[in-house]
Amino acid sequence: MINSNILFVDNSKVGIERAKKAFTTLGIENTLHFAENDVEAWDMLNGNHKISPVPKILLIDINQEGVNGIDLINKIRSHEDLKSILVFVITSIDNEKNRSEALNLNIAGYIHKPIDNDNIDFFSILYNYWNIIEYSSEKK
Repeated sequence: MINSNILFVDNSKVGIERAKKAFTTLGIENTLHFAENDVEAWDMLNGNHKISPVPKILLIDINQEGVNGIDLINKIRSHEDLKSILVFVITSIDNEKNRSEALNLNIAGYIHKPIDNDNIDFFSILYNYWNIIEYSSEKK
């Protein structure tokens, strides 16, 4: 995955700082964008603050208060230019209803956040995965 944008949707300041630190430590050069909720994320995907190029990967905690992640994933899956985004749900809360709904929306994975402060191994595994899969061609 060369020079791809990644959108991380999480309203936890600690979670965002840990992700930034892990990306820096691992030398991941992808551009990491952050949104605090689904409304802000949608604006970054299809609104006035659109990220270009469109992110290839979306990381979202659908169980955070104030984040309607299922709605966002539904919008992404029904949008012609966004439906190929790889969506990973990353959460620390067990919610069977949300897990089932997310899996039915063809997400790439439903993953539990690391409990400890060390996100390096967690993001390293994700990064290795992102680099071995093939992506669809960019639209011109």
